[in-house]
Amino acid sequence: MRFPEFTEEWVNVSLKDVADFQKERISSGLLDESTYISTENILQNFQGVQSAISIPANTNVVAYKKNDILLSNIRPYLKKVWFSDRIGGCSADVFVLRSKTCEPEFLYNVIASDKFINYVMSGAKGVKMPRGDKNQMESFSFSIPAVVEQRKISRLFQLLDERIVTQNKIIEDLKKLKSAIRKKMFSFLKDEYTESFEINQLLDYEQPTAYIVANDEYSTDTSLTPVLTANKGFILGYTDEKFGIYQKGECIIFDDFTMDAKYVSFPFKVKSSAIKILTAKPNVNLRFMFEYLSYWELKSEEHKRHYISEIASLVIELPSKERQSIIASLMTSLNSKLDIEAKTKIRYEEQKRYLLSQMFI
Repeated sequence: MRFPEFTEEWVNVSLKDVADFQKERISSGLLDESTYISTENILQNFQGVQSAISIPANTNVVAYKKNDILLSNIRPYLKKVWFSDRIGGCSADVFVLRSKTCEPEFLYNVIASDKFINYVMSGAKGVKMPRGDKNQMESFSFSIPAVVEQRKISRLFQLLDERIVTQNKIIEDLKKLKSAIRKKMFSFLKDEYTESFEINQLLDYEQPTAYIVANDEYSTDTSLTPVLTANKGFILGYTDEKFGIYQKGECIIFDDFTMDAKYVSFPFKVKSSAIKILTAKPNVNLRFMFEYLSYWELKSEEHKRHYISEIASLVIELPSKERQSIIASLMTSLNSKLDIEAKTKIRYEEQKRYLLSQMFI
């Protein structure tokens, strides 16, 4: 696949023909949280970087410049690749690649592709924390067009990346709006007629033992049964196991250690015994209860179980069933809008992956 105005043949090259790994050093004393890059603050799935939490003191680190490509070499399958827009330094586990004969943006799109990542993983060393082999990377073979076509291809992917960034901003703003509305609605409950109840008077809990997945080698086949966690990952993968599937309807899964919670409306299995499965008692709206738990923003630094000893006895102000339903309906609508925007982001990302796979054969 290519733009119709170009007909010139692409040239086969290896990575070492068009780029070099950099060794130049820079003092860590010249860096700040925005210019020091490590494996910790490059984001997964080619999503850029975030500010560093700490910077090594009194040492020299690998230097990078604007338009360099930074690649985390610990667990390359995490796809931590960044196209630099600044000058700075990075840890030894981050490779710095600098173009010498092709457009830097074009080279970034070659590196930030599944084809390159899969190639690196094919030569990676180590099991728990595999690392790529620099010499093997230099032998990576691909084709490049003339510079004018490189620039046009790069511009196309730049526009897609900008749209994905915009979509991320839409999603983050919606999350903030939802949080603000939830906070306002639940803070207003104290001014309404409510009754006080402990959580255990409103929710039943079930241990997850019967629903724990036996084989943790998950599939990516979405037609199978999802395996869930209550933390940020949520869907860990899919299993073809036909036994021990939770199929009792809507529930809340609650992580007993982290106190993360997720609302679930489909059959599933779980990874861990640390999950509590919560369901509503009569005349209690489960979605309302989930949003109330979310409103509390429960967190813990202690590695212990919390639900029975602490959470179940917490007191909430419960409004009428009708008022519960109104609040639940509003929050469900906001969740639906978030889902639509998240799916839109996924479509843009899939479009980019498809174009990458077709252009860089």
